[in-house]
Amino acid sequence: MDIQYYITFREVARCLNLTRAAERLGYAQPSISVQIQKLEKHYQLKLFERSGKKMQLSSDGLKLLQYADRIVEAYMESEACFAAPEKTNITIGTIESLAAYYLPPYFQSFRHAYPDINVTILPSHKNEIIQKVKKGEIDLGVILDQPFMDPEIHTTLIREEELIVICPPDHPLQARKELAIRDLNHSALILTENGCTYRMALESSLKDAQVLYQIVSQLGSIEAIKQCVIIGMGAALIPRIAAREELDKGVLHGIRLRDDRFPAFYSQIIIHKNIFLSEPLKYLTSLFHTSGQDSSSFVAAPCNSFVK
Repeated sequence: MDIQYYITFREVARCLNLTRAAERLGYAQPSISVQIQKLEKHYQLKLFERSGKKMQLSSDGLKLLQYADRIVEAYMESEACFAAPEKTNITIGTIESLAAYYLPPYFQSFRHAYPDINVTILPSHKNEIIQKVKKGEIDLGVILDQPFMDPEIHTTLIREEELIVICPPDHPLQARKELAIRDLNHSALILTENGCTYRMALESSLKDAQVLYQIVSQLGSIEAIKQCVIIGMGAALIPRIAAREELDKGVLHGIRLRDDRFPAFYSQIIIHKNIFLSEPLKYLTSLFHTSGQDSSSFVAAPCNSFVK
């Protein structure tokens, strides 16, 4: 049996779509169909059940998938074991706040262990990171979101990230230790860019609670947001890890946002289920797991009225 048949079978089983599997593997669709047919003929099994345009794994197909995973993973491991040593690079997609304030210490530890491997960071939005992981354009993604699930992606929660409302020391909210969504009524807010997961959650929560708020500006840079808050333009919601220095110095005050309307957010690793994890990549992800056990552009927004 050609090992490629098992690789193809795994991809079709993940996608449940011959056309999409063909695109991901770089084959013509008829070639994909032939490979699946050869597997079915060899095992004398029907691996997929079809109903109209939909397809799903048969009970036998589900059993074979478990063996296919082991066969392909063992093959990839053997290839890596006996391949000629070569310089390897790792590419990670993540959001700005994690790239700037969370990941650097772990990259430093990784560099001590693998000094010849270059780690490239590509800051982006969650949806773009997910698509790049699915297309194999990056090795892994590190996102900040509610627990993420996708049939093509393996997700590992690292830790819950505390989100806080930051304001200057003389702000009316500064005496509070915790805030509910309604406490932001008639507040002037500086928002992160469109597409930011916790901004979307905040706006949804404000809308559900029928809270009035004023959008002072929208900023694509956490550093710019902090500076605008420091000079008194308004309050903002950001991860605590992004404001540690300013909180320690006392130039910003941070208040935990705790409300049933506002969900918990986690830093989490996302990796395509079909990717082979090299030893350096395994080591890097292990650093993130350990951390979980421990616990720029400016876009002016209208500010003439309150939003409800």
